Amino acid sequence: MDYTLKTVFTALNSLESDDPIRQCGASTVKLLLSRPDDLVRLAHDKLHTYPFKEVPTCWRRLYTDASISIAIAQIRIHSQDDQLKETDFNGWQTDVVRLLDMAVIMTGAPRRRAIIEEIILALQSCCIEFEDFKERPSKRQRVYDAFHTDTLSLPRIRQPISECGRLSVSGFQAHLSTAIPIKITCALEHWPALYERPWKSPSYLLEKTFGGRRLIPVEIGRSYTDEGWGQSIITFKEFLDQYLLMKPEKVGYLAQHDLFSQIPSLRNDISIPDYCYTNPPKPAEGTPLAEKDIAQLEEPLLNAWFGPAGTISPLHTDPYHNVLCQVVGKKYVRLYSPHETERVYPRGIEDGGLDMSNTSQIDIAAMEDSDVDHSLYEKFPLFKEAKCLDCVLQEGECLYIPVGWWHYPIFANVDPSVFSGQSEHTRSLDEEKVNE
Repeated sequence: MDYTLKTVFTALNSLESDDPIRQCGASTVKLLLSRPDDLVRLAHDKLHTYPFKEVPTCWRRLYTDASISIAIAQIRIHSQDDQLKETDFNGWQTDVVRLLDMAVIMTGAPRRRAIIEEIILALQSCCIEFEDFKERPSKRQRVYDAFHTDTLSLPRIRQPISECGRLSVSGFQAHLSTAIPIKITCALEHWPALYERPWKSPSYLLEKTFGGRRLIPVEIGRSYTDEGWGQSIITFKEFLDQYLLMKPEKVGYLAQHDLFSQIPSLRNDISIPDYCYTNPPKPAEGTPLAEKDIAQLEEPLLNAWFGPAGTISPLHTDPYHNVLCQVVGKKYVRLYSPHETERVYPRGIEDGGLDMSNTSQIDIAAMEDSDVDHSLYEKFPLFKEAKCLDCVLQEGECLYIPVGWWHYPIFANVDPSVFSGQSEHTRSLDEEKVNE
């Protein structure tokens, strides 16, 4: 721990000449070690002055370095009191982890991701086992050995998506020209997350998240289009206890979060499918995305989804080709071609200028409820004519979703999965090998 603290202290005192934090002013930066609490408050105010994507990097850097400064000060104080091995979940270590993770979630922690992870790992290595594990083994076995196995009744399959057992990269490249989804059933067998380091084990996930102390952003509510839907930042343990290990009153799920950048140890349990380094086609002519200027990806996007049975995502479309990888449990997925866009009634520009045209107005779950209000069909008459493909994605399987295809997933049970996104300019597999 001493070495880590010295390394971090040196980094805070040796800013590079081109570091954006310098734009906050020399007099401000000078206070990083003496008044970091004041700087966190200042930077916090600045973060909320701008739209998220327009926040100047200097204020994100200031928030991050001030948070790190507070964290190392706390660690030093407790090191002197010989409290580094304290295991109380509500103790000072949780406060330090919360501080650092908030910096990552709020700002992206520019230039400091590696340092933050180094601090957290060093702190974790000083601890003995998580208190609940050590002092209450019987409770641990009862609560943390497995997720509950309740399985939601899923819709019947209407028009099955084509599937294959194994598909070579060249075979996948050839399939891309069809612009048709395909399920691949034997693509993830080498992932440690399935067997060696199983994500189906809550205790393993707690271990990888510092006894559940790591923070994650959770979406609360059945769907982001519902009234009352909201977001909250909570510890991973709170997420397990409140939403995954018992039947929750409200659905809470982690969606489209860059969990693997925040917690690299989990990233080691999976790999980006080689399919994501092929050369996919552009959106088809005559489809909505063909007319939009979509930012190109240098590297595949990698996001985690994790939620209880009953989690859904409203019918929506993405601007990139997706490979959806099922790690635990199963989910139902329904797809509509981009040529069906008119029949799925996309939203438009909503209050505040928010473009929601990638999301359908149709609540499929409500439309298919046995006690459905038939006025919904009168409101969306063309939806009856929309042709879909669907499947149930099982553990260890992946689903290729071409760019622009509308998709509607339902989680059948506790369900960690991974989305890999690519565009036509993502580096190819050959380019990746050359650069390694």
